Amino acid sequence: MSILSAVPKQLRAGDSLRLLIELADYDAASWTTVLYLENATGALSQAGVASGSSHSFTVTATATAALKPGSYKWFIRATAGAIVETALEGWIDVEPNPAAAQNIDHRSWARRALDAVEATLLGRATSDQLAMTLNNRSISRIPLTELKDWRTQLRTEVRSEEGTSGAGRDIKVRFGRA
Repeated sequence: MSILSAVPKQLRAGDSLRLLIELADYDAASWTTVLYLENATGALSQAGVASGSSHSFTVTATATAALKPGSYKWFIRATAGAIVETALEGWIDVEPNPAAAQNIDHRSWARRALDAVEATLLGRATSDQLAMTLNNRSISRIPLTELKDWRTQLRTEVRSEEGTSGAGRDIKVRFGRA
């Protein structure tokens, strides 16, 4: 991973995080800094190191591996003598560590719902798929015509999420003169 100039929106647990942040009001020669990540399931702190006038933070892969997936509030606090100020703050989403032994379904809600609808239409749905709800109704209780409408809507959403356009399908067009 390269050195970033800002705290990213996402971080994968088990990846290193390297930051070089310029804080105009908190010159590294006069101010010390600490990066904090906090939520209800865990916390992490990393002292910054002066790098010219910027602040450098290196959070090891071992340190991020201890973070549970979820949204964390982050802060960069600056200190000069008795003065302590929050220089920056924001939110970061910590994604699961792929090296950890765990069973995680990485599919989006739309992909899981589409898979459940299609399995139901084919008569191959699992009990978990049949229990899934769409518009506050269990899939097992939705009439087939409505399920087909849901399938169309979910296919569009999944294509958008996955960046596919449905290429490979035949689309017939007829041109005429006006």
